[in-house]
Amino acid sequence: MWNNQGFQGYDQGQGGGQGYMSPGGFGTPQQSEEKRSRQRAQNIVPVTVAEIINSTQLDDKFFSGDIEIFQVTLVGLVRSVKESPTRLDYEIDDLTGPPLEVKQFVDNDESVPDEERVQAMRENTYVRVRGTVRSFAGKKSVVAFKVSPVTDMNEMTYHILEVIHSHASLASLQTNGGMNDTSGQVNTTQGYGDAGDGMVSGLSSIQNQVHIAIRNNLSAEGASVESVCKQVRGVPEKAIRDAIEFLSSEGHIYSTIDDDHYKATDS
Repeated sequence: MWNNQGFQGYDQGQGGGQGYMSPGGFGTPQQSEEKRSRQRAQNIVPVTVAEIINSTQLDDKFFSGDIEIFQVTLVGLVRSVKESPTRLDYEIDDLTGPPLEVKQFVDNDESVPDEERVQAMRENTYVRVRGTVRSFAGKKSVVAFKVSPVTDMNEMTYHILEVIHSHASLASLQTNGGMNDTSGQVNTTQGYGDAGDGMVSGLSSIQNQVHIAIRNNLSAEGASVESVCKQVRGVPEKAIRDAIEFLSSEGHIYSTIDDDHYKATDS
């Protein structure tokens, strides 16, 4: 099935099991280094472990095909976790390649109250990682700014579809010349960055509804959580607050006069 999308199977001889078919890299880099260095997706790009491991590195930049991957998100199983006062070290496995090292820098010193410490994810649980691609001593890894548990297993399937859709959209932008001539970066006002009708690709239905409600509020103080709850009907307040927290952490919105009022960064 995945072979129809141009995916390549993961070589089980490397220590992986069967599972998702791996996008070892969406296309072979064929353009000049000068052109490739100009092409970066401005949004967080959904990726698989295999895609990170098989990415092409030029200096401190990483490319999947001709797209630079900088900030990424991936979903996988925690195979191991090591805790220290300053760092959490994970091995994340999404069955597309060997487990990937994920490092999350924290401040869990003894002087920090328990309620303020970053809690480590447990082994054999699924998580979503958001962070940046790095290479240490020739080994690729991700430095995470957020690791959160997956509470709905449908998120795994959705993530793989995100990977396919976002790369297809970015490839289409390149083919159609969808580049910003002044900055040289991929124009995310179409394709991956915008799914049409104000919907942002990569966000869940609730997150998109909340984002649109906040973006449509043009007042100086922004939209209040109460007003968003009234607009997004049929959704529990906790789910809306969770969506707001996610959108804020991802940089889609920001708080204004207090923690109950928000504006969209692109409004």
